[in-house]
Amino acid sequence: MSSLMPPGDQPVAPSAATTGLLSMPGVPRANGLHSGPRSIMVIDDSLAVRKVIEASFARIGLPVSAYPDGIAAIQALSRGEVEVPDLVLLDIELPKMDGYQVAGILRNNDAFRNTIVIMLTSHDGMVDRVRSRIVGARDFISKPFRVSHVVSIVRTHLRLPSPDGPSR
Repeated sequence: MSSLMPPGDQPVAPSAATTGLLSMPGVPRANGLHSGPRSIMVIDDSLAVRKVIEASFARIGLPVSAYPDGIAAIQALSRGEVEVPDLVLLDIELPKMDGYQVAGILRNNDAFRNTIVIMLTSHDGMVDRVRSRIVGARDFISKPFRVSHVVSIVRTHLRLPSPDGPSR
């Protein structure tokens, strides 16, 4: 399967090689459901962002799988190394394939029809927000971000209870 991936750090557009990976046998949770706890995938080229998000969600018991680029994430999914996540925190500016391309690949695969995509970016312009919506993102978080804000947004989208209990 690695022969389908582009060599080195060469930029790549979504193609039959990358989009076909997720339609191959071995992609778990093809019906969009799973029985385990909610899970999050973070795709960001910043090690610091990945580590902060992993640690933050580990504290509240949500498993996080983290990848430095979309190709690595798609490969892990296609090999069945990780289950289809409930939510993806996806950086827009990624090496090899940008976040819009990754979101488009996920959106065009039935296994991800229930997966929530939230874009992360240092660009807070209207164009980025519109493009994010076009590729199926449900929300948009600007960098730098407050970890509490990210946790709150994820809790809202996954319909998880607040640590303080219901507010009234």
